[in-house]
Formats: sequence, structure tokens, C-alpha cells
Amino acid sequence: MKHVLLETFKQKYNHFPEVYSAAPGRINIIGEHTDYNKGYVLPAAIHLKNNCFLSRRDDGQVLLWAENFQEIGSFMTQNISPPKKRSWVDYIKGIYWCLGQEGMHVPGLNCLIYGNIPIESGLSSSAALEASVLNGMNTLFDLGLSKVEMAKLAQRAESNFVGVQCGLMDQFVSFCARNNSALFLDCETLQFHHVPLRLSKKGLSILVYETGVRRELAFSEYNKRRKESEMALRYLQKYRIRSYKEANPEILKEHRKDMEENLYKRARHVITENERVLKAFQALKIDDFDTLGDLLFQSHRSLRDDYAVSCPELDLLYEFGMNFPGCLGARLTGAGFGGSGIAIIRKEVMKRFSEEIIQEAINKKLPMPKVYNVRAGEGARALKLKGKIENLS
Repeated sequence: MKHVLLETFKQKYNHFPEVYSAAPGRINIIGEHTDYNKGYVLPAAIHLKNNCFLSRRDDGQVLLWAENFQEIGSFMTQNISPPKKRSWVDYIKGIYWCLGQEGMHVPGLNCLIYGNIPIESGLSSSAALEASVLNGMNTLFDLGLSKVEMAKLAQRAESNFVGVQCGLMDQFVSFCARNNSALFLDCETLQFHHVPLRLSKKGLSILVYETGVRRELAFSEYNKRRKESEMALRYLQKYRIRSYKEANPEILKEHRKDMEENLYKRARHVITENERVLKAFQALKIDDFDTLGDLLFQSHRSLRDDYAVSCPELDLLYEFGMNFPGCLGARLTGAGFGGSGIAIIRKEVMKRFSEEIIQEAINKKLPMPKVYNVRAGEGARALKLKGKIENLS
């Protein structure tokens, strides 16, 4: 496929690309809606990626070709302002906007983009797009940015320019993941640790359950949940609790008297989810997937009942997984309101699980889901081509 894309680039721009770049989507094993609350997360990159080929321009123009959409995009590098209506081009515009704020005036670009990450599925195709393009630009223009610096810039592009008030987790794992590993991240300090994800050793696989529900509510409701959790934390800070990481369920109960019920529930989810991430990190160190699976079930209940971001399609995965022998755990992943869920399944029953849950969705007259396995993959990489294609295998 990469060689086909390379030929397409040459047809579009009449020359050979200078850089190839790729960055992965991600699953979040556990730690949902804790990243923007400066808590703990435990994501992993997946083998599905966004790919791009790039070359420089000297006229201040950025020309884009999205192979998936068969669409052209373009803009000038000067006088970029946040969009009124959101489009895929704005994610690249946002990168230029953020670089400009840092005093880095980057030349124009020819770029071809192709990804195999399902869009609006909760697998962070947007962060993979940002990471692949920014990492490619970093290599093409010798910007000298570290992976952590690029993750911060990409997150700012999505949050401050595109307008999705996301945390740092998606971009961070897309840049910093390691093959066959999960990444434990403290979203406040940015300290992180890779931990091996030895699923195959135990005869297990990760299944992604794509609901088929487009997340129309995600942008507005996501931002609403973020505001609610910030309001709840400000209430707790009156009692010298600096962050959610310093709180626990007992402290929250002590101070719930004057807290509005929804705010109390949002805070309870964040606090207990932080605890679940810490337990999951320790479980992975010793390949204790039974404990990990139980924590996934707990996480979904909290996301459904306290954070109110689930939906019938995602609840089906949880309920079906709870009653299916060979499913260790299941929950929604990503922002919720549709998108995808994940489940840890014994390999010998994967086919039966997939067939039966699809039939259950049909019986309940829910949208037709898609079910597939994912592998833990590597983080973003970019290389200068120098007129050669040997490294594209």
C-alpha cells in the first residue's frame, strides 16, 4: 500500500516525496476522562496507523490530498485563524498555528495522507493524523522537537484551534508508545513507564467493538463533562485537596454535603478511575489479566453511571461480556457517546464471541457493529526518503 501511495504522491505533485511518516491510533486500556483531569491513564498504541508522505514548498502554500476521502485541502501558512466549521484540514492548520505561536515559521508543504484507523470510532484517528503530520514536518524541516514537545503541540492544535477540549493522552501515546507494551502516564507530571502487554503469552487478544454510532454528541458533551469535573475539583480545593490524585472516595463523601449531585458523580468517577489505573498498572506487571479484566468492568459501570458517557450500544458490550465465558473484561474506550469499546477475550472463543454479539446487536435492533482484533503497536516514526523506497517495507 505504501508504494501505491508513493506513486499517487508523484502523480499529484510531480516529484518524489522527501519524508515518510506514520503514527498509530490507540486504545485506552483504562483511565477514561482522567487525562484532562491531570490523573493517570494506561493506553496502548495499536497497529492501525495514519500514514503521510511530505515534501517542502517555497511559496507559503500547504497542499493536502486525503486518499481516504479523495479530497483536496489547501491553505496558506500566514494569517491562520481558528475555524468556524470543523474539517479534517483544520487539524493540519492547527499544527501550523501552534508552531507559529512558538515563533517557528515553517515553510509550505505538499502532503498525501492515508489512514486505516476507523474514523469517529474512539480509536483516536485525529491524534494519529496530527502526530504523523507533525512528526513528518519535524523531520522534513529539522525542527528539533522532542516527542513530548510534539505531543503537547498536537494536543494544543486539537484543543485550542480545532476546538475539541481533549487531554494529552491520545497525542502522547501516539508519539511515545512502544511495540507490544502499554504506557502508564501521569498526565500532571508527564512521567511515564512502558509495561509489557503479554496477552499472547496467556492466550488472550484485545477485541475492538465498533458500535457504528457516530459521536455527534461527543464534542459538546465532552466539553460539558470537562467543565463539570473542573467545577467539582474547584469545590474540593476549598478543602486543600489540590488535585483528584490527592483525593479518595472517603474524602469525597466527607465534603459532598453542598456539592450538586452531578458534580459529585463526576468527581467520584475521576477519583475511582485513577485508583483503577494504578491497580491495572500493577496487574500488568505480573500478567494478572483476571484482575485487569475486572477493573475494565468496574470502569464501564463508573463511566455509565457516574460520568454518563455510555449508550445502549456500548452497554451491550459490557453486559454481553459480563455473561460470556472467556471474556475477562469489557468497557467503552474513548470519549463515549458511541464510538468503540474494548474487550479482553480468550483466543479460542474470539470467533464465537464476535458472531454472537453481532447477532445480539441485530436482535436488539441496534446499528450493525464491526468487531476486529488489534495488536499493541509502535509509536510515531518518520524517515527521510532521499529518493529511495527500500525502508518502506
